[in-house]
Amino acid sequence: SSGINAEYGKIKEALFENENNPDKAKTWLLEKAKEQNWTKAQKLSSRTTSTGLVGVLCGPHSVSMVSVQCETDFVAKNSKFIDLIHQASLAVQASQKNGCIATAEALTFAYNDLKIADLTLDTVGSLAENIQLKSFYCGRLQSENQSYSSYIHRKTPSEHSNFSLGAIGSAVVFEGLGDPAIGKTIAQHVAGCGNLTDLLSQPLLQDESVTVGELCRTNNFKIIDYYRACAIDS
Repeated sequence: SSGINAEYGKIKEALFENENNPDKAKTWLLEKAKEQNWTKAQKLSSRTTSTGLVGVLCGPHSVSMVSVQCETDFVAKNSKFIDLIHQASLAVQASQKNGCIATAEALTFAYNDLKIADLTLDTVGSLAENIQLKSFYCGRLQSENQSYSSYIHRKTPSEHSNFSLGAIGSAVVFEGLGDPAIGKTIAQHVAGCGNLTDLLSQPLLQDESVTVGELCRTNNFKIIDYYRACAIDS
């Protein structure tokens, strides 16, 4: 009952401060909540984030990837934390941006009128852990002759459709409509390889007798772009 009384007290204060106007009172309450969450986020910001999840959202013409870190595996499994990653992935997909996206820009993206920055503050306020949005990417198909493949390592269950979660994620955008299984093999190589310099000349992790470039050439694939995200500090 103490919680109910506290909530009632806040509503009563909001109405008093805003001449009993419900709309103004609601806005006032939201601003107060945002201030409290911002204060909490600042207090938590120095704490170490070493775990988290990468979310990969697959659409008909794009693949978006968001990497978010938190302090504990317990929070990484929380539905509010997972919803943050999902909403951020939807916002990235809706942004029409292509390639790597700077965090400062991505935080301004919104989905259903809710900015990633505000949703992050709400999540920090609810979960009381430092949460850091580490990286953002979107690979967009520019023609009907392009395709993409994605891969998630150490998968975590997800209730959202076309959305996968895990410790490491990768995405590869191709020119050409080759065998999707080969595309997945290349995306798996990108996820498993820490060093992505000279990708085409690298021996394939699954079969070192062939390079990534050779596999592409024999399967009607030309790599246009690729990205790897890892949410776990080694």
